[in-house]
Amino acid sequence: MRYDFAEIKAIPIMVFLERLGVRPVRNFPDYALFHAPYRRDLHPSFKVSKKKNRWYDLATMESGDIIDLGKLIYGTTDIITVIERMHAYDGRMTVRNHIRQDKIKEDPFAPFMEIKTLPLAARTLLSYLASRCIDIEIAMRYCVEIHYRLGPREYYALGFENVRHGFEARNPSFKGCIGPKDISLIRQHEANNDITIFEGFMDFLSYLTLSKRGDLLGIAETMDFLVLNSVSNLRRAMSWLEHYQTVTCCLDNDDAGRKAVDTLGEARDGIFDVSGVYTGYKDLNDFLRKKAVLSLSNSSFNHQSCAIINLAQKSVNSSICCM
Repeated sequence: MRYDFAEIKAIPIMVFLERLGVRPVRNFPDYALFHAPYRRDLHPSFKVSKKKNRWYDLATMESGDIIDLGKLIYGTTDIITVIERMHAYDGRMTVRNHIRQDKIKEDPFAPFMEIKTLPLAARTLLSYLASRCIDIEIAMRYCVEIHYRLGPREYYALGFENVRHGFEARNPSFKGCIGPKDISLIRQHEANNDITIFEGFMDFLSYLTLSKRGDLLGIAETMDFLVLNSVSNLRRAMSWLEHYQTVTCCLDNDDAGRKAVDTLGEARDGIFDVSGVYTGYKDLNDFLRKKAVLSLSNSSFNHQSCAIINLAQKSVNSSICCM
C-alpha cells in the first residue's frame, strides 16, 4: 500500500492535537506551548512551531514532524500503524491507494484506550479540586474519575460527561476531551422552564459551591443547567435551549463570553446576563477562588454582591437561579 508521506507531513500539528482534544496552554502567533501529550508533563514544555510545523519537547530535547509525534502518542515505531491510526481518527488525513472507508471503523474515543470510569477518589484529583475551591461532595455528585491509556502510558483525570457520552477531562497537567465533544445537560425536573448556562464545568461546580456556601442567592435545586464545554458549542446548544422560557448566562467575562450572550440575545428572547455579579473576575471559578481568601466578615462585600443579585432577579422576574 502506497502513502503520500509529503502530504501527511504537511498536516498541521496544531490541527492534529486539537483533534485529540489536546489544547495549548499558551498560544502565540508563531508557536504554542502544550503539556506533552505522551508523557506526564506538569509544566508546559511541548512547543509547536506553526511556521515550521514541527514540535519540540524542551524537557527531553526531542523534536520531529507529525509522524514522529504519532509514534510517541500511539506507542509504536511502525510508520504505517501511525498513519492508519491517524487516518482512522480523522478522515481528512490523506491516505493514498484508495483505502475503502467502510473498512475504517470510526472510533470517537481514539487514540484514548482502555477507558474506564470510577467514583471520584484519587487524592491527586481531590487536591486539584481543593485548589480550585470546589466543594468535594458536589464534585463527587457530578464528576467521575476516568482512567485511560494514551500510547504506552496510563493516566487518570477528572471526568465530566456530555450528552454524547464523551468526557471533558481535567487534571493538574491535562485539559482536553476524551471521546466526542458536546454540551452537557443537567436536568432537575422534566418540565423546567428555566435554565442556566456556563462555559465550562468548573464554573458550573463553582456556582453550586457558591450556592451551597450561601454566597449566591437562588434556587439551584430547581434549575436545569447546560455546560457548553466550549463557546464553540454555542450553536449546537441552541436546540437544547428552545423549550426554556428563560436562559440565565453565567459565561466568562471576556470577549468570547460577551459575544456568546449577544448571539443568544439576537436569536431569541428570555436571555439574561448575570456576569455583572462577578465583574472584575475572569469567570465564576476565579470569583470563587479569590473570594475564598477574603474575610467572611467583610459584610460590605457581601452586601454589594447581594444588591447585584437582587437587581438581576428583579430583571428576570421569575423563579430562576440567578447570581
